[in-house]
Amino acid sequence: MIQLRKLTWLQNLSNASLDYRIFKMLKKFIGGMALASTLFAAPLYASDALPNTVFFDAELIAESKARIHNDTATEEAQASYARLLEEAESAIAVGLLSVTDKTLLPPSGDRHDYFSISPYWWPNPDTEDGLPWIRHDGKTNPDSKTDATDSVRIGLFTRSVRALGVAYYFSGDEKYAEHAAKMLRHWFINPETRMNPNLRYAQAVPGVDDQRRSGMIDSRSFSDRLVDALSLLEASEHWTEEDNKAMRAWLGEFLNWLITSEQGTAEQYAGNNHGTWMQAQIAGIAYYLGKDDIAKMAVANTKWRIREQLDSKGSQPEELARTRGYHYSYFNLDAMAYLAQLGDKMGIDIWNHDYKGRNIKSAIDYVAQFQKAEDWPHEDNDVKKGRFQTYRMLTVYRKADLAWGTDHYDEVIKEIGFENAELNNLSQVWAERDAYLIYPKL
Repeated sequence: MIQLRKLTWLQNLSNASLDYRIFKMLKKFIGGMALASTLFAAPLYASDALPNTVFFDAELIAESKARIHNDTATEEAQASYARLLEEAESAIAVGLLSVTDKTLLPPSGDRHDYFSISPYWWPNPDTEDGLPWIRHDGKTNPDSKTDATDSVRIGLFTRSVRALGVAYYFSGDEKYAEHAAKMLRHWFINPETRMNPNLRYAQAVPGVDDQRRSGMIDSRSFSDRLVDALSLLEASEHWTEEDNKAMRAWLGEFLNWLITSEQGTAEQYAGNNHGTWMQAQIAGIAYYLGKDDIAKMAVANTKWRIREQLDSKGSQPEELARTRGYHYSYFNLDAMAYLAQLGDKMGIDIWNHDYKGRNIKSAIDYVAQFQKAEDWPHEDNDVKKGRFQTYRMLTVYRKADLAWGTDHYDEVIKEIGFENAELNNLSQVWAERDAYLIYPKL
């Protein structure tokens, strides 16, 4: 267990249930004491001390957790909590995962090197050996999504650890932390199975390039999924000081590779969602490691992206030029929202930054106006296939309303709904969780 902020004399108020805004005022009045989850009727697990979260608002999730345990949570929040535990149980069943599980070796010959194949590239039908591969934007090559490489595995690993970490925090059940710790050690720490701290061979393209800058996006989940899970696990007896030290050392090496390697440096200048996610990845890991100067620089660069990536109508020309324009529009805004959240913690206002009418709000509003596939005015392969996943924007809508203190997107969220929030549709489960459990309107 990592030493967290100690509980205070306010533990004797644990049966109280306060409005979140009153709670924040009281915390400010007390002078910064870590009191959040000691005010509520939830069981006093070690994790009731405020965790040092990255993107999550520690006070907000403490209140959300308290309402789950004192039966004042909404029906939506209770349903989301039940699905969280269901996902965590599934994550335990996943077992342990490692980059050493792949059957195809990277060009280095080292199984510890992460290796994936770029998803939109295909064998060349005009050559005998299929080389060089050719690109079909938006058309996923199924060979890029098998256990032979690491791209599917890294997604399963990070989403499993996130579910386990959040389930541990909300339930206090150590079994979730115990399995998360085992998974983290297996992927990052144990010498026999650890991943080398680089992405040199991510999204390789046979016959074209085996060291591409665009592969950096494969590890974005180390930031948006892992760092907050790690923060929540620090309260557990199963995540030791030795584990914490080794994990931070690995992430420190990885962060250094991201910001100094040729591939990482080039990706930071990408003018689309790739560059935005690179910044979000760097910022999240740096903030977790206490490297605030690096995190601030990555967050502040979002102002340049607002200027360059958005137009005065709020649309995103680079994303709309793709064959899946709606998908990449929300995907880019998702990364911007993460950066804006960190900006709030570091005194850099991204949510309200404006350059000649270009701002995050106009970009969110542009997407929000289209809730039916037939209304989307751009050529889009997903729409042609009947796949118009408006629910993927729900987290961005909720984060924006919380940041601005508005109810602007409540009706949009209500209209979209969560009719298919089941484990066979995890993206809806996660959107529901963000809207009602992680970023609830209290």
